[in-house]
Amino acid sequence: MKTLRTLLEAIGIDSTPQNASILIETISQHSKQCTANSVFFAFHGLRTDGILYIQEAIEHGAVCIISDQNLSNLNLPAKVQWHQVHKPHTAFALMCSALNDNSQDKLGIIGVSGTDGKSTTCDYLYQILEANGVKTGLLTTVSMDDGSGKVDSPFRQSTPEPDQLHVFLRRCVENKVQKVILECTSHALSDTFDRLAGIHFEAAIVTKVTSEHLEFHHSLEEYTQAKVNLVRSLKDGGLFVTSTDNAKLEAFTAELRSTTKALILGKDVMLRIEFMGYQGVVVDILDQRIQTSLLLPSLATNALLATFCASHLLGIDVTALLVLIKSLKPVKGRMQQIENTLGVRTIIDFAHTADAYDGIFFFAKRTCEGGDIIAVFGCAGERDTSKRSPMGKIANKYCSTIILTEEDPRREGNQQIFSDLRFHMNNPACRVWEIESRREAIRKAVSIAQCGDTLLFLGKGHEKTIERMDGKISWDEVEEVEMALRLEEEKRK
Repeated sequence: MKTLRTLLEAIGIDSTPQNASILIETISQHSKQCTANSVFFAFHGLRTDGILYIQEAIEHGAVCIISDQNLSNLNLPAKVQWHQVHKPHTAFALMCSALNDNSQDKLGIIGVSGTDGKSTTCDYLYQILEANGVKTGLLTTVSMDDGSGKVDSPFRQSTPEPDQLHVFLRRCVENKVQKVILECTSHALSDTFDRLAGIHFEAAIVTKVTSEHLEFHHSLEEYTQAKVNLVRSLKDGGLFVTSTDNAKLEAFTAELRSTTKALILGKDVMLRIEFMGYQGVVVDILDQRIQTSLLLPSLATNALLATFCASHLLGIDVTALLVLIKSLKPVKGRMQQIENTLGVRTIIDFAHTADAYDGIFFFAKRTCEGGDIIAVFGCAGERDTSKRSPMGKIANKYCSTIILTEEDPRREGNQQIFSDLRFHMNNPACRVWEIESRREAIRKAVSIAQCGDTLLFLGKGHEKTIERMDGKISWDEVEEVEMALRLEEEKRK
């Protein structure tokens, strides 16, 4: 617990005798989660306004309200004080940090961002640091480790809200973690949400930046600049690692200070990645030829970004670490192959952008050996619509059959999403079906697949729910695909 005075001072508000001794245990943006002597942040939401929930927050015990609005006309109880701030989301992050002893200052934090490959690069770096005896924390879309062991991430958001994030960082300190790897999304890095305010990074990795989340950022430039905030948050002496695959490279390097370092694969270090199909890619770098089990060139690039970053963090020559790329374990829902007796190559992947589709369909075409490619996918509802028709066009170019299905339709529903995905599907040799139930779509795809075909299940990967119009349902893509394969195996016996 901290005194209210301490927490207000953390966000630049002068203390008064009135709040000198009030002990605060909870800071919340949800009125129902307020407890006795808590602080409530009344944010403007996407669909509602936190101002409407102030009374409920007070009923649950809130003694201080923070907002970007003037609340003098609300006639709040005398025991409840309020403060107006210019950037409430930034204030929320800084206050949550103060409540949790500014734990980030006791840790070496590495931020990883980019459009695709964030979770994978985080996990590879985690594996390399752990293999070298560094107790490492991890927080990604897929996994979490606060020093007590790696588990599935409990958060829907890749970068959770500051109240959750700073509790995680505090646990890392308590568990004697040395380094923490954070997946940093554009939303979290944006000036609007600023979930990472107050965190200064020891190193930053950016995979590459292509179009995504334009429903929120409005333009590719705004989206890119949110990502660039990661580089702006580097400590003096910090390291920035990326590659020439990053089309927005110059936007990042332009923001590097003289006290920060940069390493750009493909420019500062030359490399060659050779595609070998299901045998994995071969990497030629620094006079080494490394045979890997990684199926996509992009995965190899992610592994190299992690390796060079680890070399800097550990103070070890990178040539001594490159061998570890051979033994990296795959990340759940990322080019995950599902074994079966049908003779059908079956892959689950989280791919949900046009750039990711380019990579995975290129792989499928190069390895299909004359068999058909059958893909099951949808696209997120109430999210960036500009990527839908390019995704559909890429899939339509390579597939013999596409089954459009739910991903997270939310309140938008599936039909508009399907229509957008179909917009540039002009290949008459590709059948396109629509099956809204993802379970039924998966089973239909398995039922029509023949020996030698390739099945691609895209968009859900590791995720544990599907968000429908009427709420969330539990989901496990791997279990569903495995069940569909077992049922078909029984039928064909």
